[in-house]
Amino acid sequence: MLEKETAYYENNISTLRENYLGKYIVISGDQFIGAYESDEKAYIGAMEAKCTPGAFMIKFITKTTEEQTQHFTSLVYV
Repeated sequence: MLEKETAYYENNISTLRENYLGKYIVISGDQFIGAYESDEKAYIGAMEAKCTPGAFMIKFITKTTEEQTQHFTSLVYV
């Protein structure tokens, strides 16, 4: 799952860091959709671009891979 998105991210990480450090990016398939100020705006951007839910990646761009954390969001409120 998300193999194309992960490959795009890994192949382009230097350019992404240079241009979008501190931003949330959206990748769908092997396409860069956009860069956003928040994960919420990134999700909205993905929906506006008509990305299929579950078939795109939102990634926060940091200086190093050690700085990255994973965020999991659920639409279910408990």
